[in-house]
Amino acid sequence: MKRFATMTAIVAVVAGVSLLINLRGSSPSSYLLALRCSMSVGQQGRGGERVVGGVEGLVLPGSGDRAGLSPLRSASGQRYFVYKAFLAVSAAAAPGATVTILRPRSARLYYGSPTNVGTLADSEQGRGLIEASKSQVRLPVCGPNFTGFVGGIIVLKPTSVTFGVSSPHLKTERVTISVGNG
Repeated sequence: MKRFATMTAIVAVVAGVSLLINLRGSSPSSYLLALRCSMSVGQQGRGGERVVGGVEGLVLPGSGDRAGLSPLRSASGQRYFVYKAFLAVSAAAAPGATVTILRPRSARLYYGSPTNVGTLADSEQGRGLIEASKSQVRLPVCGPNFTGFVGGIIVLKPTSVTFGVSSPHLKTERVTISVGNG
C-alpha cells in the first residue's frame, strides 16, 4: 500500500510539472537565455541612461518611435517587429542580473555575441532572431564596470513592454517602456 501511495504521488508530481510546462507554452530551458562573458562586447563606462535593477539600456529615449522598429516575418508568415537595445549590467549586480519580460507574453528578447546576433539577423531574412529569442536573459557581470551585450526586443506589434530585472544583491525592479507605440 505504501508503495502504491508513493507511485501515485510521483505520477501526480510529474503530471503537475507537465501541465505547468504546457500552460507556460515552453519548457523551462526554452525561456531563459544565459549569456557568458565571452559573448559580451567588454567593459563599458556608464552610458547615462537610467539603470534598472543593475541594468542600463532598457529605458531609452526614442524607444516609442515607430521608425526604430524593423519588420520581419517568421517562416509561417507571422509578422514581428525588432527593436535593438544594447544592455549593460553593472558590477553592483554581481554575479549578474536577469531581465524577464512580464508583459506582453508574446514579446521576446534576443541577445548574444555580436557575431552570433549578426549571423541570426542575416539568416533567412532575420528569422533566426525569432527562433533564438527567449522571455528571459541572464547577463553576467564580467568586470569592475558595466558589461555590455548586443541584442534587442521582438514584439508582434508596437506596444508597451514590462520587464522585471532581478539580481542577487539588488532590489528587484519593474519598468514599462514603449516599443514603437509612443
